[in-house]
Amino acid sequence: MSDEFNEIHTLAQNKLILLLFLSKINIPIPIQQLDEFVLSTKYMNFFEYQQYLKELEAQKLIHKYDDEIRTYIEISQTGRDVLNILLDLLPKATVEEVEEYIKKNYRKIKLNTEIYSDYKILSPTEYIVICSLREGNSILFEIKVNVPHVEIAKRICKNWSKNAETVYRLLFENLARNHEEPEKDQE
Repeated sequence: MSDEFNEIHTLAQNKLILLLFLSKINIPIPIQQLDEFVLSTKYMNFFEYQQYLKELEAQKLIHKYDDEIRTYIEISQTGRDVLNILLDLLPKATVEEVEEYIKKNYRKIKLNTEIYSDYKILSPTEYIVICSLREGNSILFEIKVNVPHVEIAKRICKNWSKNAETVYRLLFENLARNHEEPEKDQE
């Protein structure tokens, strides 16, 4: 086989690996989660990976979209169709390795997708903390808090990752509860 054929075969396999991962995850994920998969599995180098993403997006095999906080990525229906047709090009061992990675890391990936917090520096004495809770493509809850110190911003981010579901549930229950006050007699 020629070097050119091997190069094309490797290119196709690497794109299929990315499609396989996104297909098996089956939820939109932050691009950082895909980055982590690629860097930890070493199927391809980071520069090739970036090129593959551009090509997959141009071919409409994946969708990328941004919210205010992060960039998300998911496989398109066309990407699923292509994967189903070409899956046999991937060695069985590679498919099993991708599946094993997902099995080991699914809970972490899902949590990182659903619960997010970060802060932005507005000035040396002003930070904005953004905390969100997602379900699929929907933002269930998002709050922005302005704080005066980076330490407070970091603490809020850390606490959000531990308590997001509880805070959301309590706030939702409290806001959804009927708090009508008895009407006062009008004179």
